Amino acid sequence: MWQFEAIWSLDFEFFEDENHHPVPVCMFAREWHTGTEIFLRREQLLALRQAPFDIGPRSLVVAYAVNAELSCFIALGWPFPHNVLDVYVEVSAAGLDIEGLELKRPSLLETCALYGIPAMPAAEKTRMRDLILSGKGKYTEDEWEQIEGYNRADVNETDAVFGVIAPSIDLPRALLRGRYMGAVARMEWVGLPISRYLLDLLIENWEPLQLYYIARDDEFGLYDHTSIRLERLQDLINKRGWDWPLTSTGLPELKLKTLGRQAKRYPELKKLVRLREQIAELKISSLTNTVGADGFSRCPLLPFWTRSGRNQPSGRDKIFLPALPGWLHGGIAPPPGYAVVKFDWDGQEYGETAAFSGDPAMLEDYRSGDVHLGFGKRAGLVPPDATKATHREIRDKICKPIVHGQSYGMTAHGIAAKTGKSLLWSREIHASHRLTYPVAHRWIADVVAQAKFDGVIHSAFGWPMAVTSTTKSRTLLNYMAQASGADMMRIAAIAATEAGIQVCAPIHDAFWVLAPLDQLDDTIRQMTEIMIKAGEAVTGGLTIGVTVEDPVRSPKCLGDIRRPDDKGQAMWTEVWDLILSGFKREAS
Repeated sequence: MWQFEAIWSLDFEFFEDENHHPVPVCMFAREWHTGTEIFLRREQLLALRQAPFDIGPRSLVVAYAVNAELSCFIALGWPFPHNVLDVYVEVSAAGLDIEGLELKRPSLLETCALYGIPAMPAAEKTRMRDLILSGKGKYTEDEWEQIEGYNRADVNETDAVFGVIAPSIDLPRALLRGRYMGAVARMEWVGLPISRYLLDLLIENWEPLQLYYIARDDEFGLYDHTSIRLERLQDLINKRGWDWPLTSTGLPELKLKTLGRQAKRYPELKKLVRLREQIAELKISSLTNTVGADGFSRCPLLPFWTRSGRNQPSGRDKIFLPALPGWLHGGIAPPPGYAVVKFDWDGQEYGETAAFSGDPAMLEDYRSGDVHLGFGKRAGLVPPDATKATHREIRDKICKPIVHGQSYGMTAHGIAAKTGKSLLWSREIHASHRLTYPVAHRWIADVVAQAKFDGVIHSAFGWPMAVTSTTKSRTLLNYMAQASGADMMRIAAIAATEAGIQVCAPIHDAFWVLAPLDQLDDTIRQMTEIMIKAGEAVTGGLTIGVTVEDPVRSPKCLGDIRRPDDKGQAMWTEVWDLILSGFKREAS
């Protein structure tokens, strides 16, 4: 198969330590050609300095969700295999025609069910996982035999799935994706540092803070303690005569996304939306569950989880720190002797669209360094000599939402809602964008038409998404930019982590990086070069610029160095002023 001298399928069993790092319990591995099997218990694994099989360029290592296995390699101090193939990722890439795969990423048991492969009952799998976790590495001989059987069963199921999908695997791309799973393992291992002192103070004051803001901002009296009472919301809807979507049980829909849409129709709800988003119903425990004894927040990155191939970090009772409201990011703080730095690509998706379409006007505006003002000047919204300093409000409130919205197929009605302008004006500016960038709009239309004809669409580096009669045109409009942006992230993550850079977390089109203070300048230079080269690789040569934010140097936290008008900083300052003023004691 593919001329590899050896193909090793493997699976580790493990539990987590106080820092959410894996503690390997055992490993089962089988060689595909010869059937050679290896089962090693923890004490045997610890005695080895590398894997007990060839991991060189003539061998292939196969696993399901291999980032977990590679995390065990890190825990054991073993070098990574040269070639890695992740069956989970390749099932997600190859199973386009299998009903169910378009809705979610499957577990190994779910994958076996999709392919009609006999597998361990879910209840038995749960029992064995509970046994492994509860034993913490100490088991009777009978339990060890059960664990070995369970370990072997996982490899059997992985092999069975691998055998089915192997003929359809695009090997070069699969190996690149396998390298990315190695980057994921390294990033999950590092985690994002946070001030444990500040976090403990927040935990201590959390409920009083929630109640303070509810008392201040719940203008309609909808809350009972920290939860909205649906009957009170229903009374308000009836009193105001609002049109409101209902759940299947006939109750008012209360999802944040729904409430946000309703606030656009009924502006008096904006303060309620902000209250819910910022603090009222946030579960601080979901953050504390990610923070280890070493003060690093670690959350599963769930690579390739979205249809566009992006990560979707989350976990059971865990929340990804960067996914929390911006004010809480203020607690990001490096350990002594280190700094953390955020690196952002500048207008990544816009640059990709310009490069892929070859639209000369769009390329010129991207290279100018400010795509929003570039469009504003061409559309006559600002004068030719306008700058961000002279026309910030028009740039941010008019030009920016129009430019971003066109990537998602924003209509004239959407422009009117975003900008507060008339529908007539919005129709004219909507048409103006198409006249300004005709090549780009024709290219996007061709991409959508081709995807519907082919029944599939691929990113620049080949990540696929099935296209069916139910696929929304809006999804297709932005797929190339979104999915190719994910390609860019993966290439940069591979290069950075393999170069020894400690990447804390990937965030859509950005990275948080940890660096020793005496290596900070070199790390900033190296990471910037890597991201620029990754951008050029995906776009075919267009330089996607990189912004390096001010480093957070120990002993400071992000909240100490952000500017007053930075996103989330006003709320961060307000919360800490409350805590330090002793508001909780006064309230009690």
